[in-house]
Amino acid sequence: MKRKLALGLGILAAAAAVPVMTSTPVFAELAKAGEAIVQNIVQPKVKLVLSAQKKVIMTDAQGKEMVAWEDLKGAATVEPGDVLRYVLSSENAGDKPAESLVLTQPVPNQTQYVIGSAKANGAQLSYSIDGGSSFSAQPMVEVTLPDGTVEMQPAPAEMYSHVRWDYSESLEPMASVRAVFEVAVK
Repeated sequence: MKRKLALGLGILAAAAAVPVMTSTPVFAELAKAGEAIVQNIVQPKVKLVLSAQKKVIMTDAQGKEMVAWEDLKGAATVEPGDVLRYVLSSENAGDKPAESLVLTQPVPNQTQYVIGSAKANGAQLSYSIDGGSSFSAQPMVEVTLPDGTVEMQPAPAEMYSHVRWDYSESLEPMASVRAVFEVAVK
């Protein structure tokens, strides 16, 4: 069964606001307004762009298989078993470092996270298996063994609901990061 996959491109931007008051002299209000504009201009402005690619296996002239990634745009048709790579690009287009940048991306519906596919690009990776309520570097679940004992084991891929990249260092002005993960279409 073929499925349509809609990709959304997101951009986060900051807007400037100028306070307007009538109870004090005009010059004082202009000075306050100027300070407000400067504070809004000199701040981090993190832009986020989400894109997706489909894994394509190609054969070269010598018969050797090679992996290529085909860009998906708008509503793309994918089939069960297709592997998709999501890329979340983030850039600080502001004049001030962006502190404590954390990117969280849900695993899309009707797909399954490919264990080990997330790339950190300097971030600490963590994952959620409970819809984004909590995150762990290695999610574990209780498993009852045939003899009745219970042990903790790594969560299976189908339980992963979110991937998180935590950039503990600040993202300097005009710097960018790239977060990547793969999913398989169910």
